[in-house]
Amino acid sequence: MKKGLLSLLALALTVVGCQNYDDQFDELTSQITSLQTTVDGLTGVSSAITTLQTTVAGISTAVNGLSNYDDTGIVAQLNAVSSTLATLLTQLDGVATNADLAAISSTLADVKSDVRELLEANAVINQNITITNLATLEYVESLISTDEDDPNVIVNGSITVEVATADFTDAQVARVNAVAAKFATSLATVTLTNTYSPTTSINFSNLAFIDGNAILSGSTNLANADTSDDVLRTVSGDLTISNQTGGLDLSLLTSAGNTVVPTTISSLNLGNATLGSITSTGSSSSELYLPKATTVNTGKGAISHLSAALASDVDVTAAATATINTPKALTLDVLGAGKSFGYISLTGAVTTVAKFTKLTTTGTITTNNIAELHLPLMTTVSTFTSGAKVMDLSKLASQRDASTFTFTKLAALYASKLNVSGTVSVTVATSIDVEDTDAGYEFGAPAATSLTIRKLADTNSFETTGTAYDFGKLTTLNVTGVADSAPSIGSQTNTVSSTSAVLANVTVDGTIDEVKIYTGTKLASVNTDGFIRHFELRNGGTSLTAVTIDHDHIEGSDAATFIVDGNSKLAGLTPSALDEVGIVTISNNPALTALDLSSLQTLPQLGTYSITLDANNLSGNYVLATEIVTTTAARDERIRSAALATLKPIMALAAASNSVTYTMVGDLVTNVTTSTRSNINDDIVATSTNTETLEDIISWSSGLGTINVSTNVVTTVQDEDFVYVESL
Repeated sequence: MKKGLLSLLALALTVVGCQNYDDQFDELTSQITSLQTTVDGLTGVSSAITTLQTTVAGISTAVNGLSNYDDTGIVAQLNAVSSTLATLLTQLDGVATNADLAAISSTLADVKSDVRELLEANAVINQNITITNLATLEYVESLISTDEDDPNVIVNGSITVEVATADFTDAQVARVNAVAAKFATSLATVTLTNTYSPTTSINFSNLAFIDGNAILSGSTNLANADTSDDVLRTVSGDLTISNQTGGLDLSLLTSAGNTVVPTTISSLNLGNATLGSITSTGSSSSELYLPKATTVNTGKGAISHLSAALASDVDVTAAATATINTPKALTLDVLGAGKSFGYISLTGAVTTVAKFTKLTTTGTITTNNIAELHLPLMTTVSTFTSGAKVMDLSKLASQRDASTFTFTKLAALYASKLNVSGTVSVTVATSIDVEDTDAGYEFGAPAATSLTIRKLADTNSFETTGTAYDFGKLTTLNVTGVADSAPSIGSQTNTVSSTSAVLANVTVDGTIDEVKIYTGTKLASVNTDGFIRHFELRNGGTSLTAVTIDHDHIEGSDAATFIVDGNSKLAGLTPSALDEVGIVTISNNPALTALDLSSLQTLPQLGTYSITLDANNLSGNYVLATEIVTTTAARDERIRSAALATLKPIMALAAASNSVTYTMVGDLVTNVTTSTRSNINDDIVATSTNTETLEDIISWSSGLGTINVSTNVVTTVQDEDFVYVESL
């Protein structure tokens, strides 16, 4: 039935008392039964039916008179009953046999069932109910029948029950419970005060709806640890519970106003109830002190402070600011009254697993040393201090106001969307995964061995060492850069640099203006991809024997720079995509025997550049020129070098260009033998066993008999001289 009907039927039932219906039906049934042996009782039956018909008509008239009642279902049922009773009266005029009376008796039984159904659904007491002593109990018993098949009632008023030892006996308390069990709804405040005995409960086993406040003190089935012995679902006003020990389970409650629970309870379960607030006795609003509770669930009642020293399982809804003290919690699940918090302080156990599943933004978070802290939706936080060993920060994107994050026990920082813009200190974390490092950041990670930066912005930078950075144990670095929408030397300025002596593995991808790796004495692998304008690899250690260079230049920025210097064990170097290169320096790599720069296929648009090849371990052969003789023309010298031959295509383009010039610097090829040719068929007829640098061989000071000076190769070697270069 609609809630409106509860109040409306109250008026109807002032017309007749609830208990009179059973008397009327019993009288009718008795008279009809007697008529089965004699027809003399027909007049009595007719009178009884007429009386019942008048009663039903009175109820119907009362209901019809309720102006704010818009459900005519009960009126239709009452009209049907009236019509049936009228028919019975007509049928009585024609009764001639016992069979006729039996038919009327059957029909009347059906009418009785219909009316009883209406009464059970809609019986209303249109006054306040008070039970404080035997006299008031007897009065209420006169209003409400307590037999098992009697209807439950709606009280169109308040219910007050006060049971004290001095006023009631055990038998009388049983009668109180019999009456209390008949309350289905109260349309005003319900007050229970039970001081009879802590073990004697006053039970409202059918009370489902309270349209007002509920004030419960002492033992009652409405406030215990058993959800099977009551049906209370809604309290439209405030709910206050006191003088209650043991557990408190209101998980079937759907809603209540401001709710107060005693501090003495051993557990609290409010399920998913929507509450105005949840507070413990004697506390400020939304503060809970439950020193004996081993489990706590506050439903949707937001708390600003929770202290539950013994609780192992905690589920709460947090207010905008929340302090949670659960030093023995194994699991802590926190929902938000909203999705944004101003302050969160959590004290848990070293085994606590805390989950803030709805939190998106907050000002400050502070926790002690706990096992896990899950913040799966949090995107923004200001000051963040935690001793959690494991954290879910998968959506964390920013440090509000360049604030400070301090993680003292975190084993690994995985915050793949985080732009580090303030101070981040991770004391023991060995693995770090972030999105970016903004200008002015400070990153202290003294134990970190692995770092991933997923989206280094086009103007941001990362360094492994310096006053604001501490990556003293970093061995693995992975950085992916983000391209500016229109890259230029002014807009694409992001950099990655390292002077770490322990860095072992470097991988860069995406778009990065500068990559500089210095003094990497422990370097074992370097892998590049994407786009880099300026690349430097200097002073790699004895473990760096090979590198993978797959990056290209940055289109729209300046010509690329490529420097590989001082790597003692690097044996080969073959950039696969490097192009539009300006300056190249490959020097002081004493183990470098193989160099392939054939990826250089496109010239920069303009500029004068140098290519330095010096003090490597490249080998080649220099074929001396021959003079003209009577039968053989003069032949120019040849520079036979696999490494230089890979540059020949780009040098041919430069030689033909008026905008781009390359100059060769250094010894070019460190180990060069010299050869002479036969004047008859141009075959090589002799090769020296000693080697010199190519720079020495082609210099004027070498004295090796260069001829045709105006066309031969001399230092300084330029792009047009590569016509003399061929592969071995």
